[in-house]
Amino acid sequence: MKIIRPVTIDDAVFQSSDVPENDYAAWAGGTTYADGDRVIVTTGYHKIYESQQAANTGNDPTTDDGTWWLEVSSTNRWKMFDAIVQDQTVQATQIVTTLQSPTVVNSMAFLNVAATTIEVTVTDAVEGVVYDETFNMTSYSGIQDWYAYFFEPIIRKDQLAITDLPPYANASIEVTINANADAKIGALVMGQFADLGLSQHGASLSIIDYSTKTTDAQGRVTITDGPYADKMEVDVVLDTSQIGNANSTLSSLRTTPAVWIAEDNNDDLVIYGYYREFDIILSNPTISRLSLEIEGLV
Repeated sequence: MKIIRPVTIDDAVFQSSDVPENDYAAWAGGTTYADGDRVIVTTGYHKIYESQQAANTGNDPTTDDGTWWLEVSSTNRWKMFDAIVQDQTVQATQIVTTLQSPTVVNSMAFLNVAATTIEVTVTDAVEGVVYDETFNMTSYSGIQDWYAYFFEPIIRKDQLAITDLPPYANASIEVTINANADAKIGALVMGQFADLGLSQHGASLSIIDYSTKTTDAQGRVTITDGPYADKMEVDVVLDTSQIGNANSTLSSLRTTPAVWIAEDNNDDLVIYGYYREFDIILSNPTISRLSLEIEGLV
């Protein structure tokens, strides 16, 4: 079980993107906005706001208490960096983003992706390109024979975790998401990974569905589509000598979403979220067991 502890991607880490930030006009203090007008704030917050009243002048959306402005979402460019996985950055055929973290980064994860390939290039100011890999997002799950290989519909993986980036600080990391139609990504997370131990067979995967189902007096059911969150329960075996480190790592993440990787090379067992609870059981002097219940972000 590996955990990617995320680096906050803010204006200092963000370097460039080919996704324009022109969803709406930027908010201006001297402009009067009507009820329902939308604006963007492109410094610090990178959010879209909607005016809640007419004659809205001089009310800063970032400090308003909801009287004048309602926060709608991140801008299209920044949806991939907020904590809402099902809100995607979308652009035709390709998204190219460059990031530069002052701290060491050796891992990245891409969640809720629509892509044919994802390219990651790491460039150090002194040593030049130190990593350049392209990952095919075609899924071969369920392909059992040659007939299925040639005639079954092509299915794309919607997430990817990488834990082999060279550990450089201040390196330039360029990510290119390629697609045949719209390129989409719900979350890009990068940071350093911690290894908690060896995940055991028997992990369970499920979802928490936030759709609503209502039944009227005639028994007719109306289903309103809503978001959902992934859920995973997994047991991990670790050396008893490492329980202090595991407890400290998990305690430090009690209020911080992270990427949980139950098994290398199996992107189906990747969740971006937080643990609901964990239990460390000292099985014997050399081997202990960690039980985790993880809930993904919507």
